[in-house]
Amino acid sequence: MKQLSILSILILAACSQSENPEFIEPEFEAVAGIYSLELVQEGKYNIKSRSIGYASFSQTGEVVTLEIELKGMTPNSSKAVHIHNGSITTPGRHWNQHSFYAFCNEKSLGELWEKPFAGDIGNVPIDANGNGKLILQTDFWALNSGDEKDILDKILIVHEDPEDFAEECDPAHSHDHLHSNLKIGGGQITLTSDVEQKNQQIMTRFPDFTVCK
Repeated sequence: MKQLSILSILILAACSQSENPEFIEPEFEAVAGIYSLELVQEGKYNIKSRSIGYASFSQTGEVVTLEIELKGMTPNSSKAVHIHNGSITTPGRHWNQHSFYAFCNEKSLGELWEKPFAGDIGNVPIDANGNGKLILQTDFWALNSGDEKDILDKILIVHEDPEDFAEECDPAHSHDHLHSNLKIGGGQITLTSDVEQKNQQIMTRFPDFTVCK
């Protein structure tokens, strides 16, 4: 009888597992350690040793999932985060899939993006303890695709203040916002999957976007 009971438990467990969706191993994974930045002159920053966050990226099919965590921020605040071209010490323009055009009215996973650039992540809400977390999924990005959607080696930048992305998408206001949102943290998006990284197209110049930033 005891053996029968154990067998029944194993069968019930197997049936329960079969009813749940199976975990799908991501095809590619990447990370970005985010470190504090210090402005030393216009457009140039020093990387300080203090870690202020961490971001992980994973791709399954056409969808990339980002999980970003920030710490040591001003309590009860909000921090704008974007993907940039360039390097951590000399960040370039916002990454935008090499495109000249805004992504405001483009659809990501069936919903309007409502942000000017493909690399606009959004505002991370910061709690009373100075910690924040944001999860985002999109099909605008890719890991190790080697094409214009590939975000590997791009720069994740954290800004001091939040931004109104919807207003920036409004043609009446898109050029009215300030360009002085201080960069306070940054990290390079680095492939962690044990595969050979594909070469990306080298840009000789960055386009002037229809929505400036």
